[in-house]
Amino acid sequence: MKNLLQDLRFAARRIVKDRWFTLAAVAALALGIGANSAVFTLVNAVLLRGLPLDDADRIMWIDSRDQRGRGVGVSFQDYEDWRSASRTFGGMTLVQNGTMIISGDEPLPESYPGGFISANAFDVIGVKAQRGRGFLPEDDKEGAPPVALISGGICCGRDGGRPPPPAQNRTCRFTASGSHLG
Repeated sequence: MKNLLQDLRFAARRIVKDRWFTLAAVAALALGIGANSAVFTLVNAVLLRGLPLDDADRIMWIDSRDQRGRGVGVSFQDYEDWRSASRTFGGMTLVQNGTMIISGDEPLPESYPGGFISANAFDVIGVKAQRGRGFLPEDDKEGAPPVALISGGICCGRDGGRPPPPAQNRTCRFTASGSHLG
């Protein structure tokens, strides 16, 4: 125990005497701890926790690729064929990225990242719309009018922070660029 106290006193004298070494050691420790925290946060969010959905470990991604291995997307017709022929999946939905340009009566048109999904997407992942209705099976039929679900953040941002009344149906004009399901 006596040696430990001597070692601690010696370390304290060296820390006070050599300030540049102390500054370098503290900076190295701070950078190491900060980098470790950042990497753990990323690994925890992506690999350990997974998606915030029921049975997230049962969700798979299926895609079409060309000869070079580049993703070419899935057509709605291919999706319908895969879904009708599938005997192993509990459910299958189609998702494609796109950009939405939304305009209403007053604000200027705004561009938002979005996606095109089949009508059963929210049923497959077990999510319900908080307001209004979700997609209906009729929305996937050929010739059906386009339907959009807009997030509360976009809706409230366009209306000055006020959410619309729950029973109010909203009509927005939107132009979509990117892949289309039909």
